[in-house]
Amino acid sequence: MGNSTYSYGDVLDSITARGVPDPRSGESGYANTLALELGTDAMADLLTERFNWKFNRQTATPFYTNSFQQDYPQLEQSAGIIGWGEDADKVDINNPMIPPPTWPMTWRRGLSRISTQVSPVAPAGWQLCWMYNKDLGWGKWPGPDVIFYPLVTSGVVQQNPIMNFIDANGNYLILTGFGTTGSTQPEAPTGSAEGYEVDDGTAVWTVVSGTSQGFRLWPLPNTTGPVYQINPYYQLDPPLITAYDQMLDPLPDSFIRHYRRALEFHCKGASPDPNLKKEFEMGYPKWLEGLRQAMKQGDKEVNAYALLPATSPVDSVWDYGGYRGTADQPF
Repeated sequence: MGNSTYSYGDVLDSITARGVPDPRSGESGYANTLALELGTDAMADLLTERFNWKFNRQTATPFYTNSFQQDYPQLEQSAGIIGWGEDADKVDINNPMIPPPTWPMTWRRGLSRISTQVSPVAPAGWQLCWMYNKDLGWGKWPGPDVIFYPLVTSGVVQQNPIMNFIDANGNYLILTGFGTTGSTQPEAPTGSAEGYEVDDGTAVWTVVSGTSQGFRLWPLPNTTGPVYQINPYYQLDPPLITAYDQMLDPLPDSFIRHYRRALEFHCKGASPDPNLKKEFEMGYPKWLEGLRQAMKQGDKEVNAYALLPATSPVDSVWDYGGYRGTADQPF
């Protein structure tokens, strides 16, 4: 069940009943398109300003690190499209301690590919970013009679090949069933839809879309573990309004008043009446100020994040006599 009990049509009917111009009454053939576009614009105003609304926070499907594998293509996120990464952690999933050791991770806008491990790296120093599957690095089919060992195990973690490849028909395949590969390279029919499964001996591969969102990690995982379960948390990308009966998720009912005001102003701004356009120009900043007021509850809570420089703002000093320190660390 979603957060909202209101549909887009409910809100549109409400504001037009109070005299706001109805975009559905515009030029034939364009009225419905305009009405839905204005609904999308109002939703984007609430969700795309990097507000970390708790109702818009979702958890991505967890995934597990594999031997020397940096990129992890994924099926479409069932919780919704990733707008921006907010938080993440990694769990030493095979560790028998209760609770298993867990460390925070840092989201990055982008990460470069690497081919070697970076050492030493503190457990809490790991980073990740999301990328479209088509832009991630892809491995090769490892050949016949190759064993893919389970990543979650009570025994010793074995080294595995990269768990993704592109087949002869151009399909993106990820390993979804551990086992031993067959005698010939598997392939799915050309243009197979995401979710199509292909048997490979006792192993199973699944087609993913190139436009679904996967992840890149830094640094490279170890050869034989530990295996980490990666749990990314993110803010949803604003949904498109495509129908009048569409529910206004992820907005909770308490936020519908903000959405209603945004839609009012967008309808006025789209009107050919100059007086209504002026109301939009003058009223929209006031609506934004109201939105800032709604954020104050979150401002009362201590954030888990801090803005820290990636490198020291003061360079180290060396001369023929050796290290001389810096202004902040002179000795």
